[in-house]
Amino acid sequence: MPADSKSLYQFKRMLEELEGKRGRGTELISVYITPDTDLAKVMQQLRDEQGTASNIKSKTTRKNVLAALERIIQFLRTYMENNKKPPPHGMAIFCGNVAGRDDVADIQLYWIEPPEPVTVRMYRCDQAFVLEPLKEMLQIKETIGLFVMDRRETTFATLRGKHVEILRKLTSAVPGKHSKGGQSSRRFERLIEIAAHEYAKRVAEAANEIFSQIPDLRAIIVGGPGPTKEDFLNSGLLHESVQKKIAGVLDTGYTDEQGIKELVNKAGEILADLEILKEKSVMQKFMEELVAGKGLAAYGESEIRRALEQGAVELLLISEGLRKLRVTTKCQACGETFHEIVDNLDHYQKQLSDKSCPKCGENKLVVVESRDVVQELMELAEKFNTKIEFISTETDEGKQLLTAFKGLAAILRFKSAQ
Repeated sequence: MPADSKSLYQFKRMLEELEGKRGRGTELISVYITPDTDLAKVMQQLRDEQGTASNIKSKTTRKNVLAALERIIQFLRTYMENNKKPPPHGMAIFCGNVAGRDDVADIQLYWIEPPEPVTVRMYRCDQAFVLEPLKEMLQIKETIGLFVMDRRETTFATLRGKHVEILRKLTSAVPGKHSKGGQSSRRFERLIEIAAHEYAKRVAEAANEIFSQIPDLRAIIVGGPGPTKEDFLNSGLLHESVQKKIAGVLDTGYTDEQGIKELVNKAGEILADLEILKEKSVMQKFMEELVAGKGLAAYGESEIRRALEQGAVELLLISEGLRKLRVTTKCQACGETFHEIVDNLDHYQKQLSDKSCPKCGENKLVVVESRDVVQELMELAEKFNTKIEFISTETDEGKQLLTAFKGLAAILRFKSAQ
């Protein structure tokens, strides 16, 4: 888990960095390569684009685009010396002049193997890098179970991110309306009741089988027209472990693929509430430990760093809004080093000339290293198999974590030594 959180955080920060880059003209190049793409064909396409770019009217833009294309081609040529295929998830390459000025060229290349497979092939030259396909990968990716039903049919599906997969369809043998009267009517009603019960048992067997085999199943949402779905959920036919996952029941007009799409469209509030409940639950647990006063809750960078170094942290809570650097400063006069937590490195360095060394008093302080605080703490957590949860800033609990606890909190395995 820590390694996954670390990779995801690095991915998010890379996207933030790329989103801040702007070109003076349409000179920032984005290339998306799917896992099955022939790299030789990508190279040929880029050479063709060089020919097209030679016709750009603006001399500066033309020069920067051609330089960026050449940089990408050189990168791929080097990559292909040791790799015949793209990485398992494909890759996204971004390159261009990120100086933001006409009089200076700063051609930078960034490449990412994203956490999920690239599904779109793309070459784009614009004023900003194209990041939407990667941003979609940051959406909640736990699996949501879906099924829509009435007395005629049931359709099972899963939702993961934005991808809906139809898993199975069942049809019933329940007879429709009839016009028989008297004893025949009662006998026919009895046959309908038996057929409906057998159909419900088949639906339950399928639901129990399908949803019990999904390891990351977060919740199940049920839909369909009329009362059939409610009657089914109250029948006691579902396994308890599956029944507990039912997070919502919604009315839909259809019970086929169209019904699944309708259910997904209507389930937005339920899905949002699930994520909020998860954050509320974990923050509530931290607050309970804090109020209990048994020393099994910690907050603040220095206290949590100490607890992590001792292997005392069971669960590390990090605000998604936390953006801090841990700067190591050295005095060139006496050699003493100091650590400080800062928001902005450039601003800190500008102020450093007015600061004196706390030990010798000389104004000869220089920054020798700066590291992302979250990155550093995650590396410490990884050593002791500490679980990590990122908390959004969209809930009251998330806002409290960022403001009251400076973006960091922890639940401890044991009381850490001072």
